[in-house]
Amino acid sequence: MKYKHILFDLDRTLWDFDTDTRDTVKEIFYNCRLDETITDFDEWFRTYKMHNIRLWEDYALGKITKTTLRNTRFYLAFKDFGIDDKELGIKFGEKFIEKIPDRTTLFPNTHEVLTYLVNKKYQLHVVTNGFNEIQFKKMEAADIKKYFTKIFTAENTGYNKPHSKFFQYVISSLHSSKKEAIIVGDDFVSDISGAKKFGIDQIYLKSANVPEPPEKPTFLINSLIELKNIL
Repeated sequence: MKYKHILFDLDRTLWDFDTDTRDTVKEIFYNCRLDETITDFDEWFRTYKMHNIRLWEDYALGKITKTTLRNTRFYLAFKDFGIDDKELGIKFGEKFIEKIPDRTTLFPNTHEVLTYLVNKKYQLHVVTNGFNEIQFKKMEAADIKKYFTKIFTAENTGYNKPHSKFFQYVISSLHSSKKEAIIVGDDFVSDISGAKKFGIDQIYLKSANVPEPPEKPTFLINSLIELKNIL
């Protein structure tokens, strides 16, 4: 067996993060009666996603802190719709952090594939930039924590993907070599390009609406079930 360790991203790889996020944000939005001021939720949510994506990119590159990301992303979306209220943005973000772990929508075949890999005697590990207080709760709630040997987050490693020191921390902690590990992830920059530059093989889980990758990963799949053809 060429690989011993399989490194899994979580959001948009195992979890249907976009569905869970939209459902949670929509619930909070209407509970706060924001529809009385912002009449088009869908348009506002698209604006929020634009800011959130940019802020997460900055966070991954170490340009902003976790606190800045959490306190800014909703505020900027509200501001674009004429609500310049930083306190509202912070409170909305706190409610989001509180509620999102309760939503645990997994992609199809997640349990089947993880069970298959464990039975094949691979060691499975998590590698995520997501916040500890969300990721650990969601793994427990979704009943997937049992599959993983170690969990590596940006907060407990001290670095974000795609930083090489994140991957170095992981490999050192596993007392393994780069060639014995392979990563499965949906984010080409953080997961695939970062791992490739470090020397770890990659399995890129590509969504249908995402453009072709700028460089070739070791493997490319469109659904988790395809891992059974590779590993």
